[in-house]
Amino acid sequence: MRIRKRLQMELKDVKNITFPKPSFEEWKEAAEASLKGKSIEKLKTNTYEGIALYPLYTEKAESTEKELPGFFPFTRGTSPTGYHDKPWLVVQPVSGITAEEANEKMRAAFKRGQNVVAYPARLLSEGARAVTLFKEIPLKEIPVFIDLKGKQKELFPQFKAVAEAQNTQLTGVIAEDPIAEWLICGQLPEDTDNYFADWLKTIQDYQKVGSDLKTVLINTAVYHNGGANAVQEITYGLSAAVQYLLEGQKQGLSIAAVSEKIVFSFAVDSNYFMSIAKLRAARRLWAGLAEAYDTASDHFKMTIHAVTSELTETLYDQHVNILRTTNQAFAAAIGGIQYLQIHPFTHATGETDEFSERIARNTHLILKEETNITTVVDPAGGSWYVEQLTDELAEKAWAKFLEIDAAGGILELIKQGTLQKEIAEVYQGRVQNAAFRKESIIGTNVYPNPADKIKTTTKDKHVSYMKVAKPVGITPLELERVSSQFEQIRLRSEKFKGISGTAPTIGLINLIDLKSYKPRADFVQSLAAAGGIETIGSKGCQTVEEAIDYVAATKLPIYCICGSDGDYSELAPVIIKEIKKQFPEITIYSAGKQQEELEITLREAGVKDFIHVKMNAISILLELLHKLGVN
Repeated sequence: MRIRKRLQMELKDVKNITFPKPSFEEWKEAAEASLKGKSIEKLKTNTYEGIALYPLYTEKAESTEKELPGFFPFTRGTSPTGYHDKPWLVVQPVSGITAEEANEKMRAAFKRGQNVVAYPARLLSEGARAVTLFKEIPLKEIPVFIDLKGKQKELFPQFKAVAEAQNTQLTGVIAEDPIAEWLICGQLPEDTDNYFADWLKTIQDYQKVGSDLKTVLINTAVYHNGGANAVQEITYGLSAAVQYLLEGQKQGLSIAAVSEKIVFSFAVDSNYFMSIAKLRAARRLWAGLAEAYDTASDHFKMTIHAVTSELTETLYDQHVNILRTTNQAFAAAIGGIQYLQIHPFTHATGETDEFSERIARNTHLILKEETNITTVVDPAGGSWYVEQLTDELAEKAWAKFLEIDAAGGILELIKQGTLQKEIAEVYQGRVQNAAFRKESIIGTNVYPNPADKIKTTTKDKHVSYMKVAKPVGITPLELERVSSQFEQIRLRSEKFKGISGTAPTIGLINLIDLKSYKPRADFVQSLAAAGGIETIGSKGCQTVEEAIDYVAATKLPIYCICGSDGDYSELAPVIIKEIKKQFPEITIYSAGKQQEELEITLREAGVKDFIHVKMNAISILLELLHKLGVN
């Protein structure tokens, strides 16, 4: 009994223990001590949006304005209950060789968690009858989500027939974004005023088949997949939406009548917190436009369709795409969306199968049922980091939006090619960071699987079905994945192997023992594999004679010396000189960046260049392939 009482008293004392709250200055001092005297500024990173990310965010960084879910400006969501009453809708398009097959797949998908009718526009554009596609699908209960990609006017009779056949009003989204389609096509109508007048009549026609239908799409994912950063994606999306509002006013429509027909489609990428903040900032700025137009804020509750990024997809090591899309979908759900589309992990190839589609669809179900997201309103709310990031994004996006407005709007920006140029600059930054491996693409520029083989991609470039009368040429928006530069190199190597029977190969002259050479040998081997180049390494050359025997036995055109800095000082120069003496046609590289004096010594011995972590991986891979005779 005494022992029990003593334990109870001790437990009570433990519960009452309080620890002193360290100040930011104390944390900073401790951090800099661990950095061995370096400034904490070393831990700061900069994003593509021009936002500085700090290692620690405190309560002081939180926005001073307290916002509530479901209330203006809707930063924390458009519903006070979050997903509790209405979880996001599962938008997974199904296709098929025929309309009958697509219809069968869609009805099967409903039994496995799908709750939206979603078909790619291609099915309808190829002549499939909508009545067949929607056969036995209860449209009174199930909404639709289809981006018509320029076919909105042409396909109206088909949707009218569907509504009449089922004697119901269609709900959901049957929409398109003309501005996005023009960017993909590289063409604008000569008379945009006349085009918009006709298009808005079509929008009004669709109200006959569904008064609650969203028929105007703001496809910001197009900008994202061109390489745009979060600020650009928000800004261009808002600018396009404002253009449509203004065009509606010209046709006598109220701001509210047009705004309520708008749905925004945002891409979410693997920058998890930036994706969350992007959705929150976009909602806030869109709601803010209600005041600018002197319209009730309820008309500017942003409806969001989120789709996983095509920019970050890869052809190689495709199963990593499952991890990417899950992370992206999780960010979208936390950011607060109404529709979510997750690309299957084989999406980059242009081909999907039952398994990849099932994994994508089940990701929705796992997020809904296993993470408890639907039980918490605004899970990101109160995170000092997310709140600060949201505020900074909103400020930068609003400033850029005002610049575009002052310059004459988004169409002027497109005509001048300014929008396309701005996005291309960010894309090139992404490509450069991937090339220098400042950004890791798992399975592609880091940790590649040499045994992984892919089929040549069958995916078409982004297709638009927009027909532009009297077109005026504009610079098209180039849409390309960041990983493609590495993939094209690797595909060249695979083609070479298919023709010659052997893969392009370099040799590794490993010095002394495993402990000495392994770190740099592994680095070179991984870098070479990213370009489809195989490596053959020696076991550990202790003498010049062993190195010469290895080179004589393997007879390769390129070798790379791998070892410790000490090995390079003592043994490498002698080995390199002798190899160049006996095999002058051989090209020799050295792994690792060296001090200037040692680098000069090695170059004088015969080293052409040094392969190290700070070099452009694309440049060195292309150089190696050229010397190996791979065209």
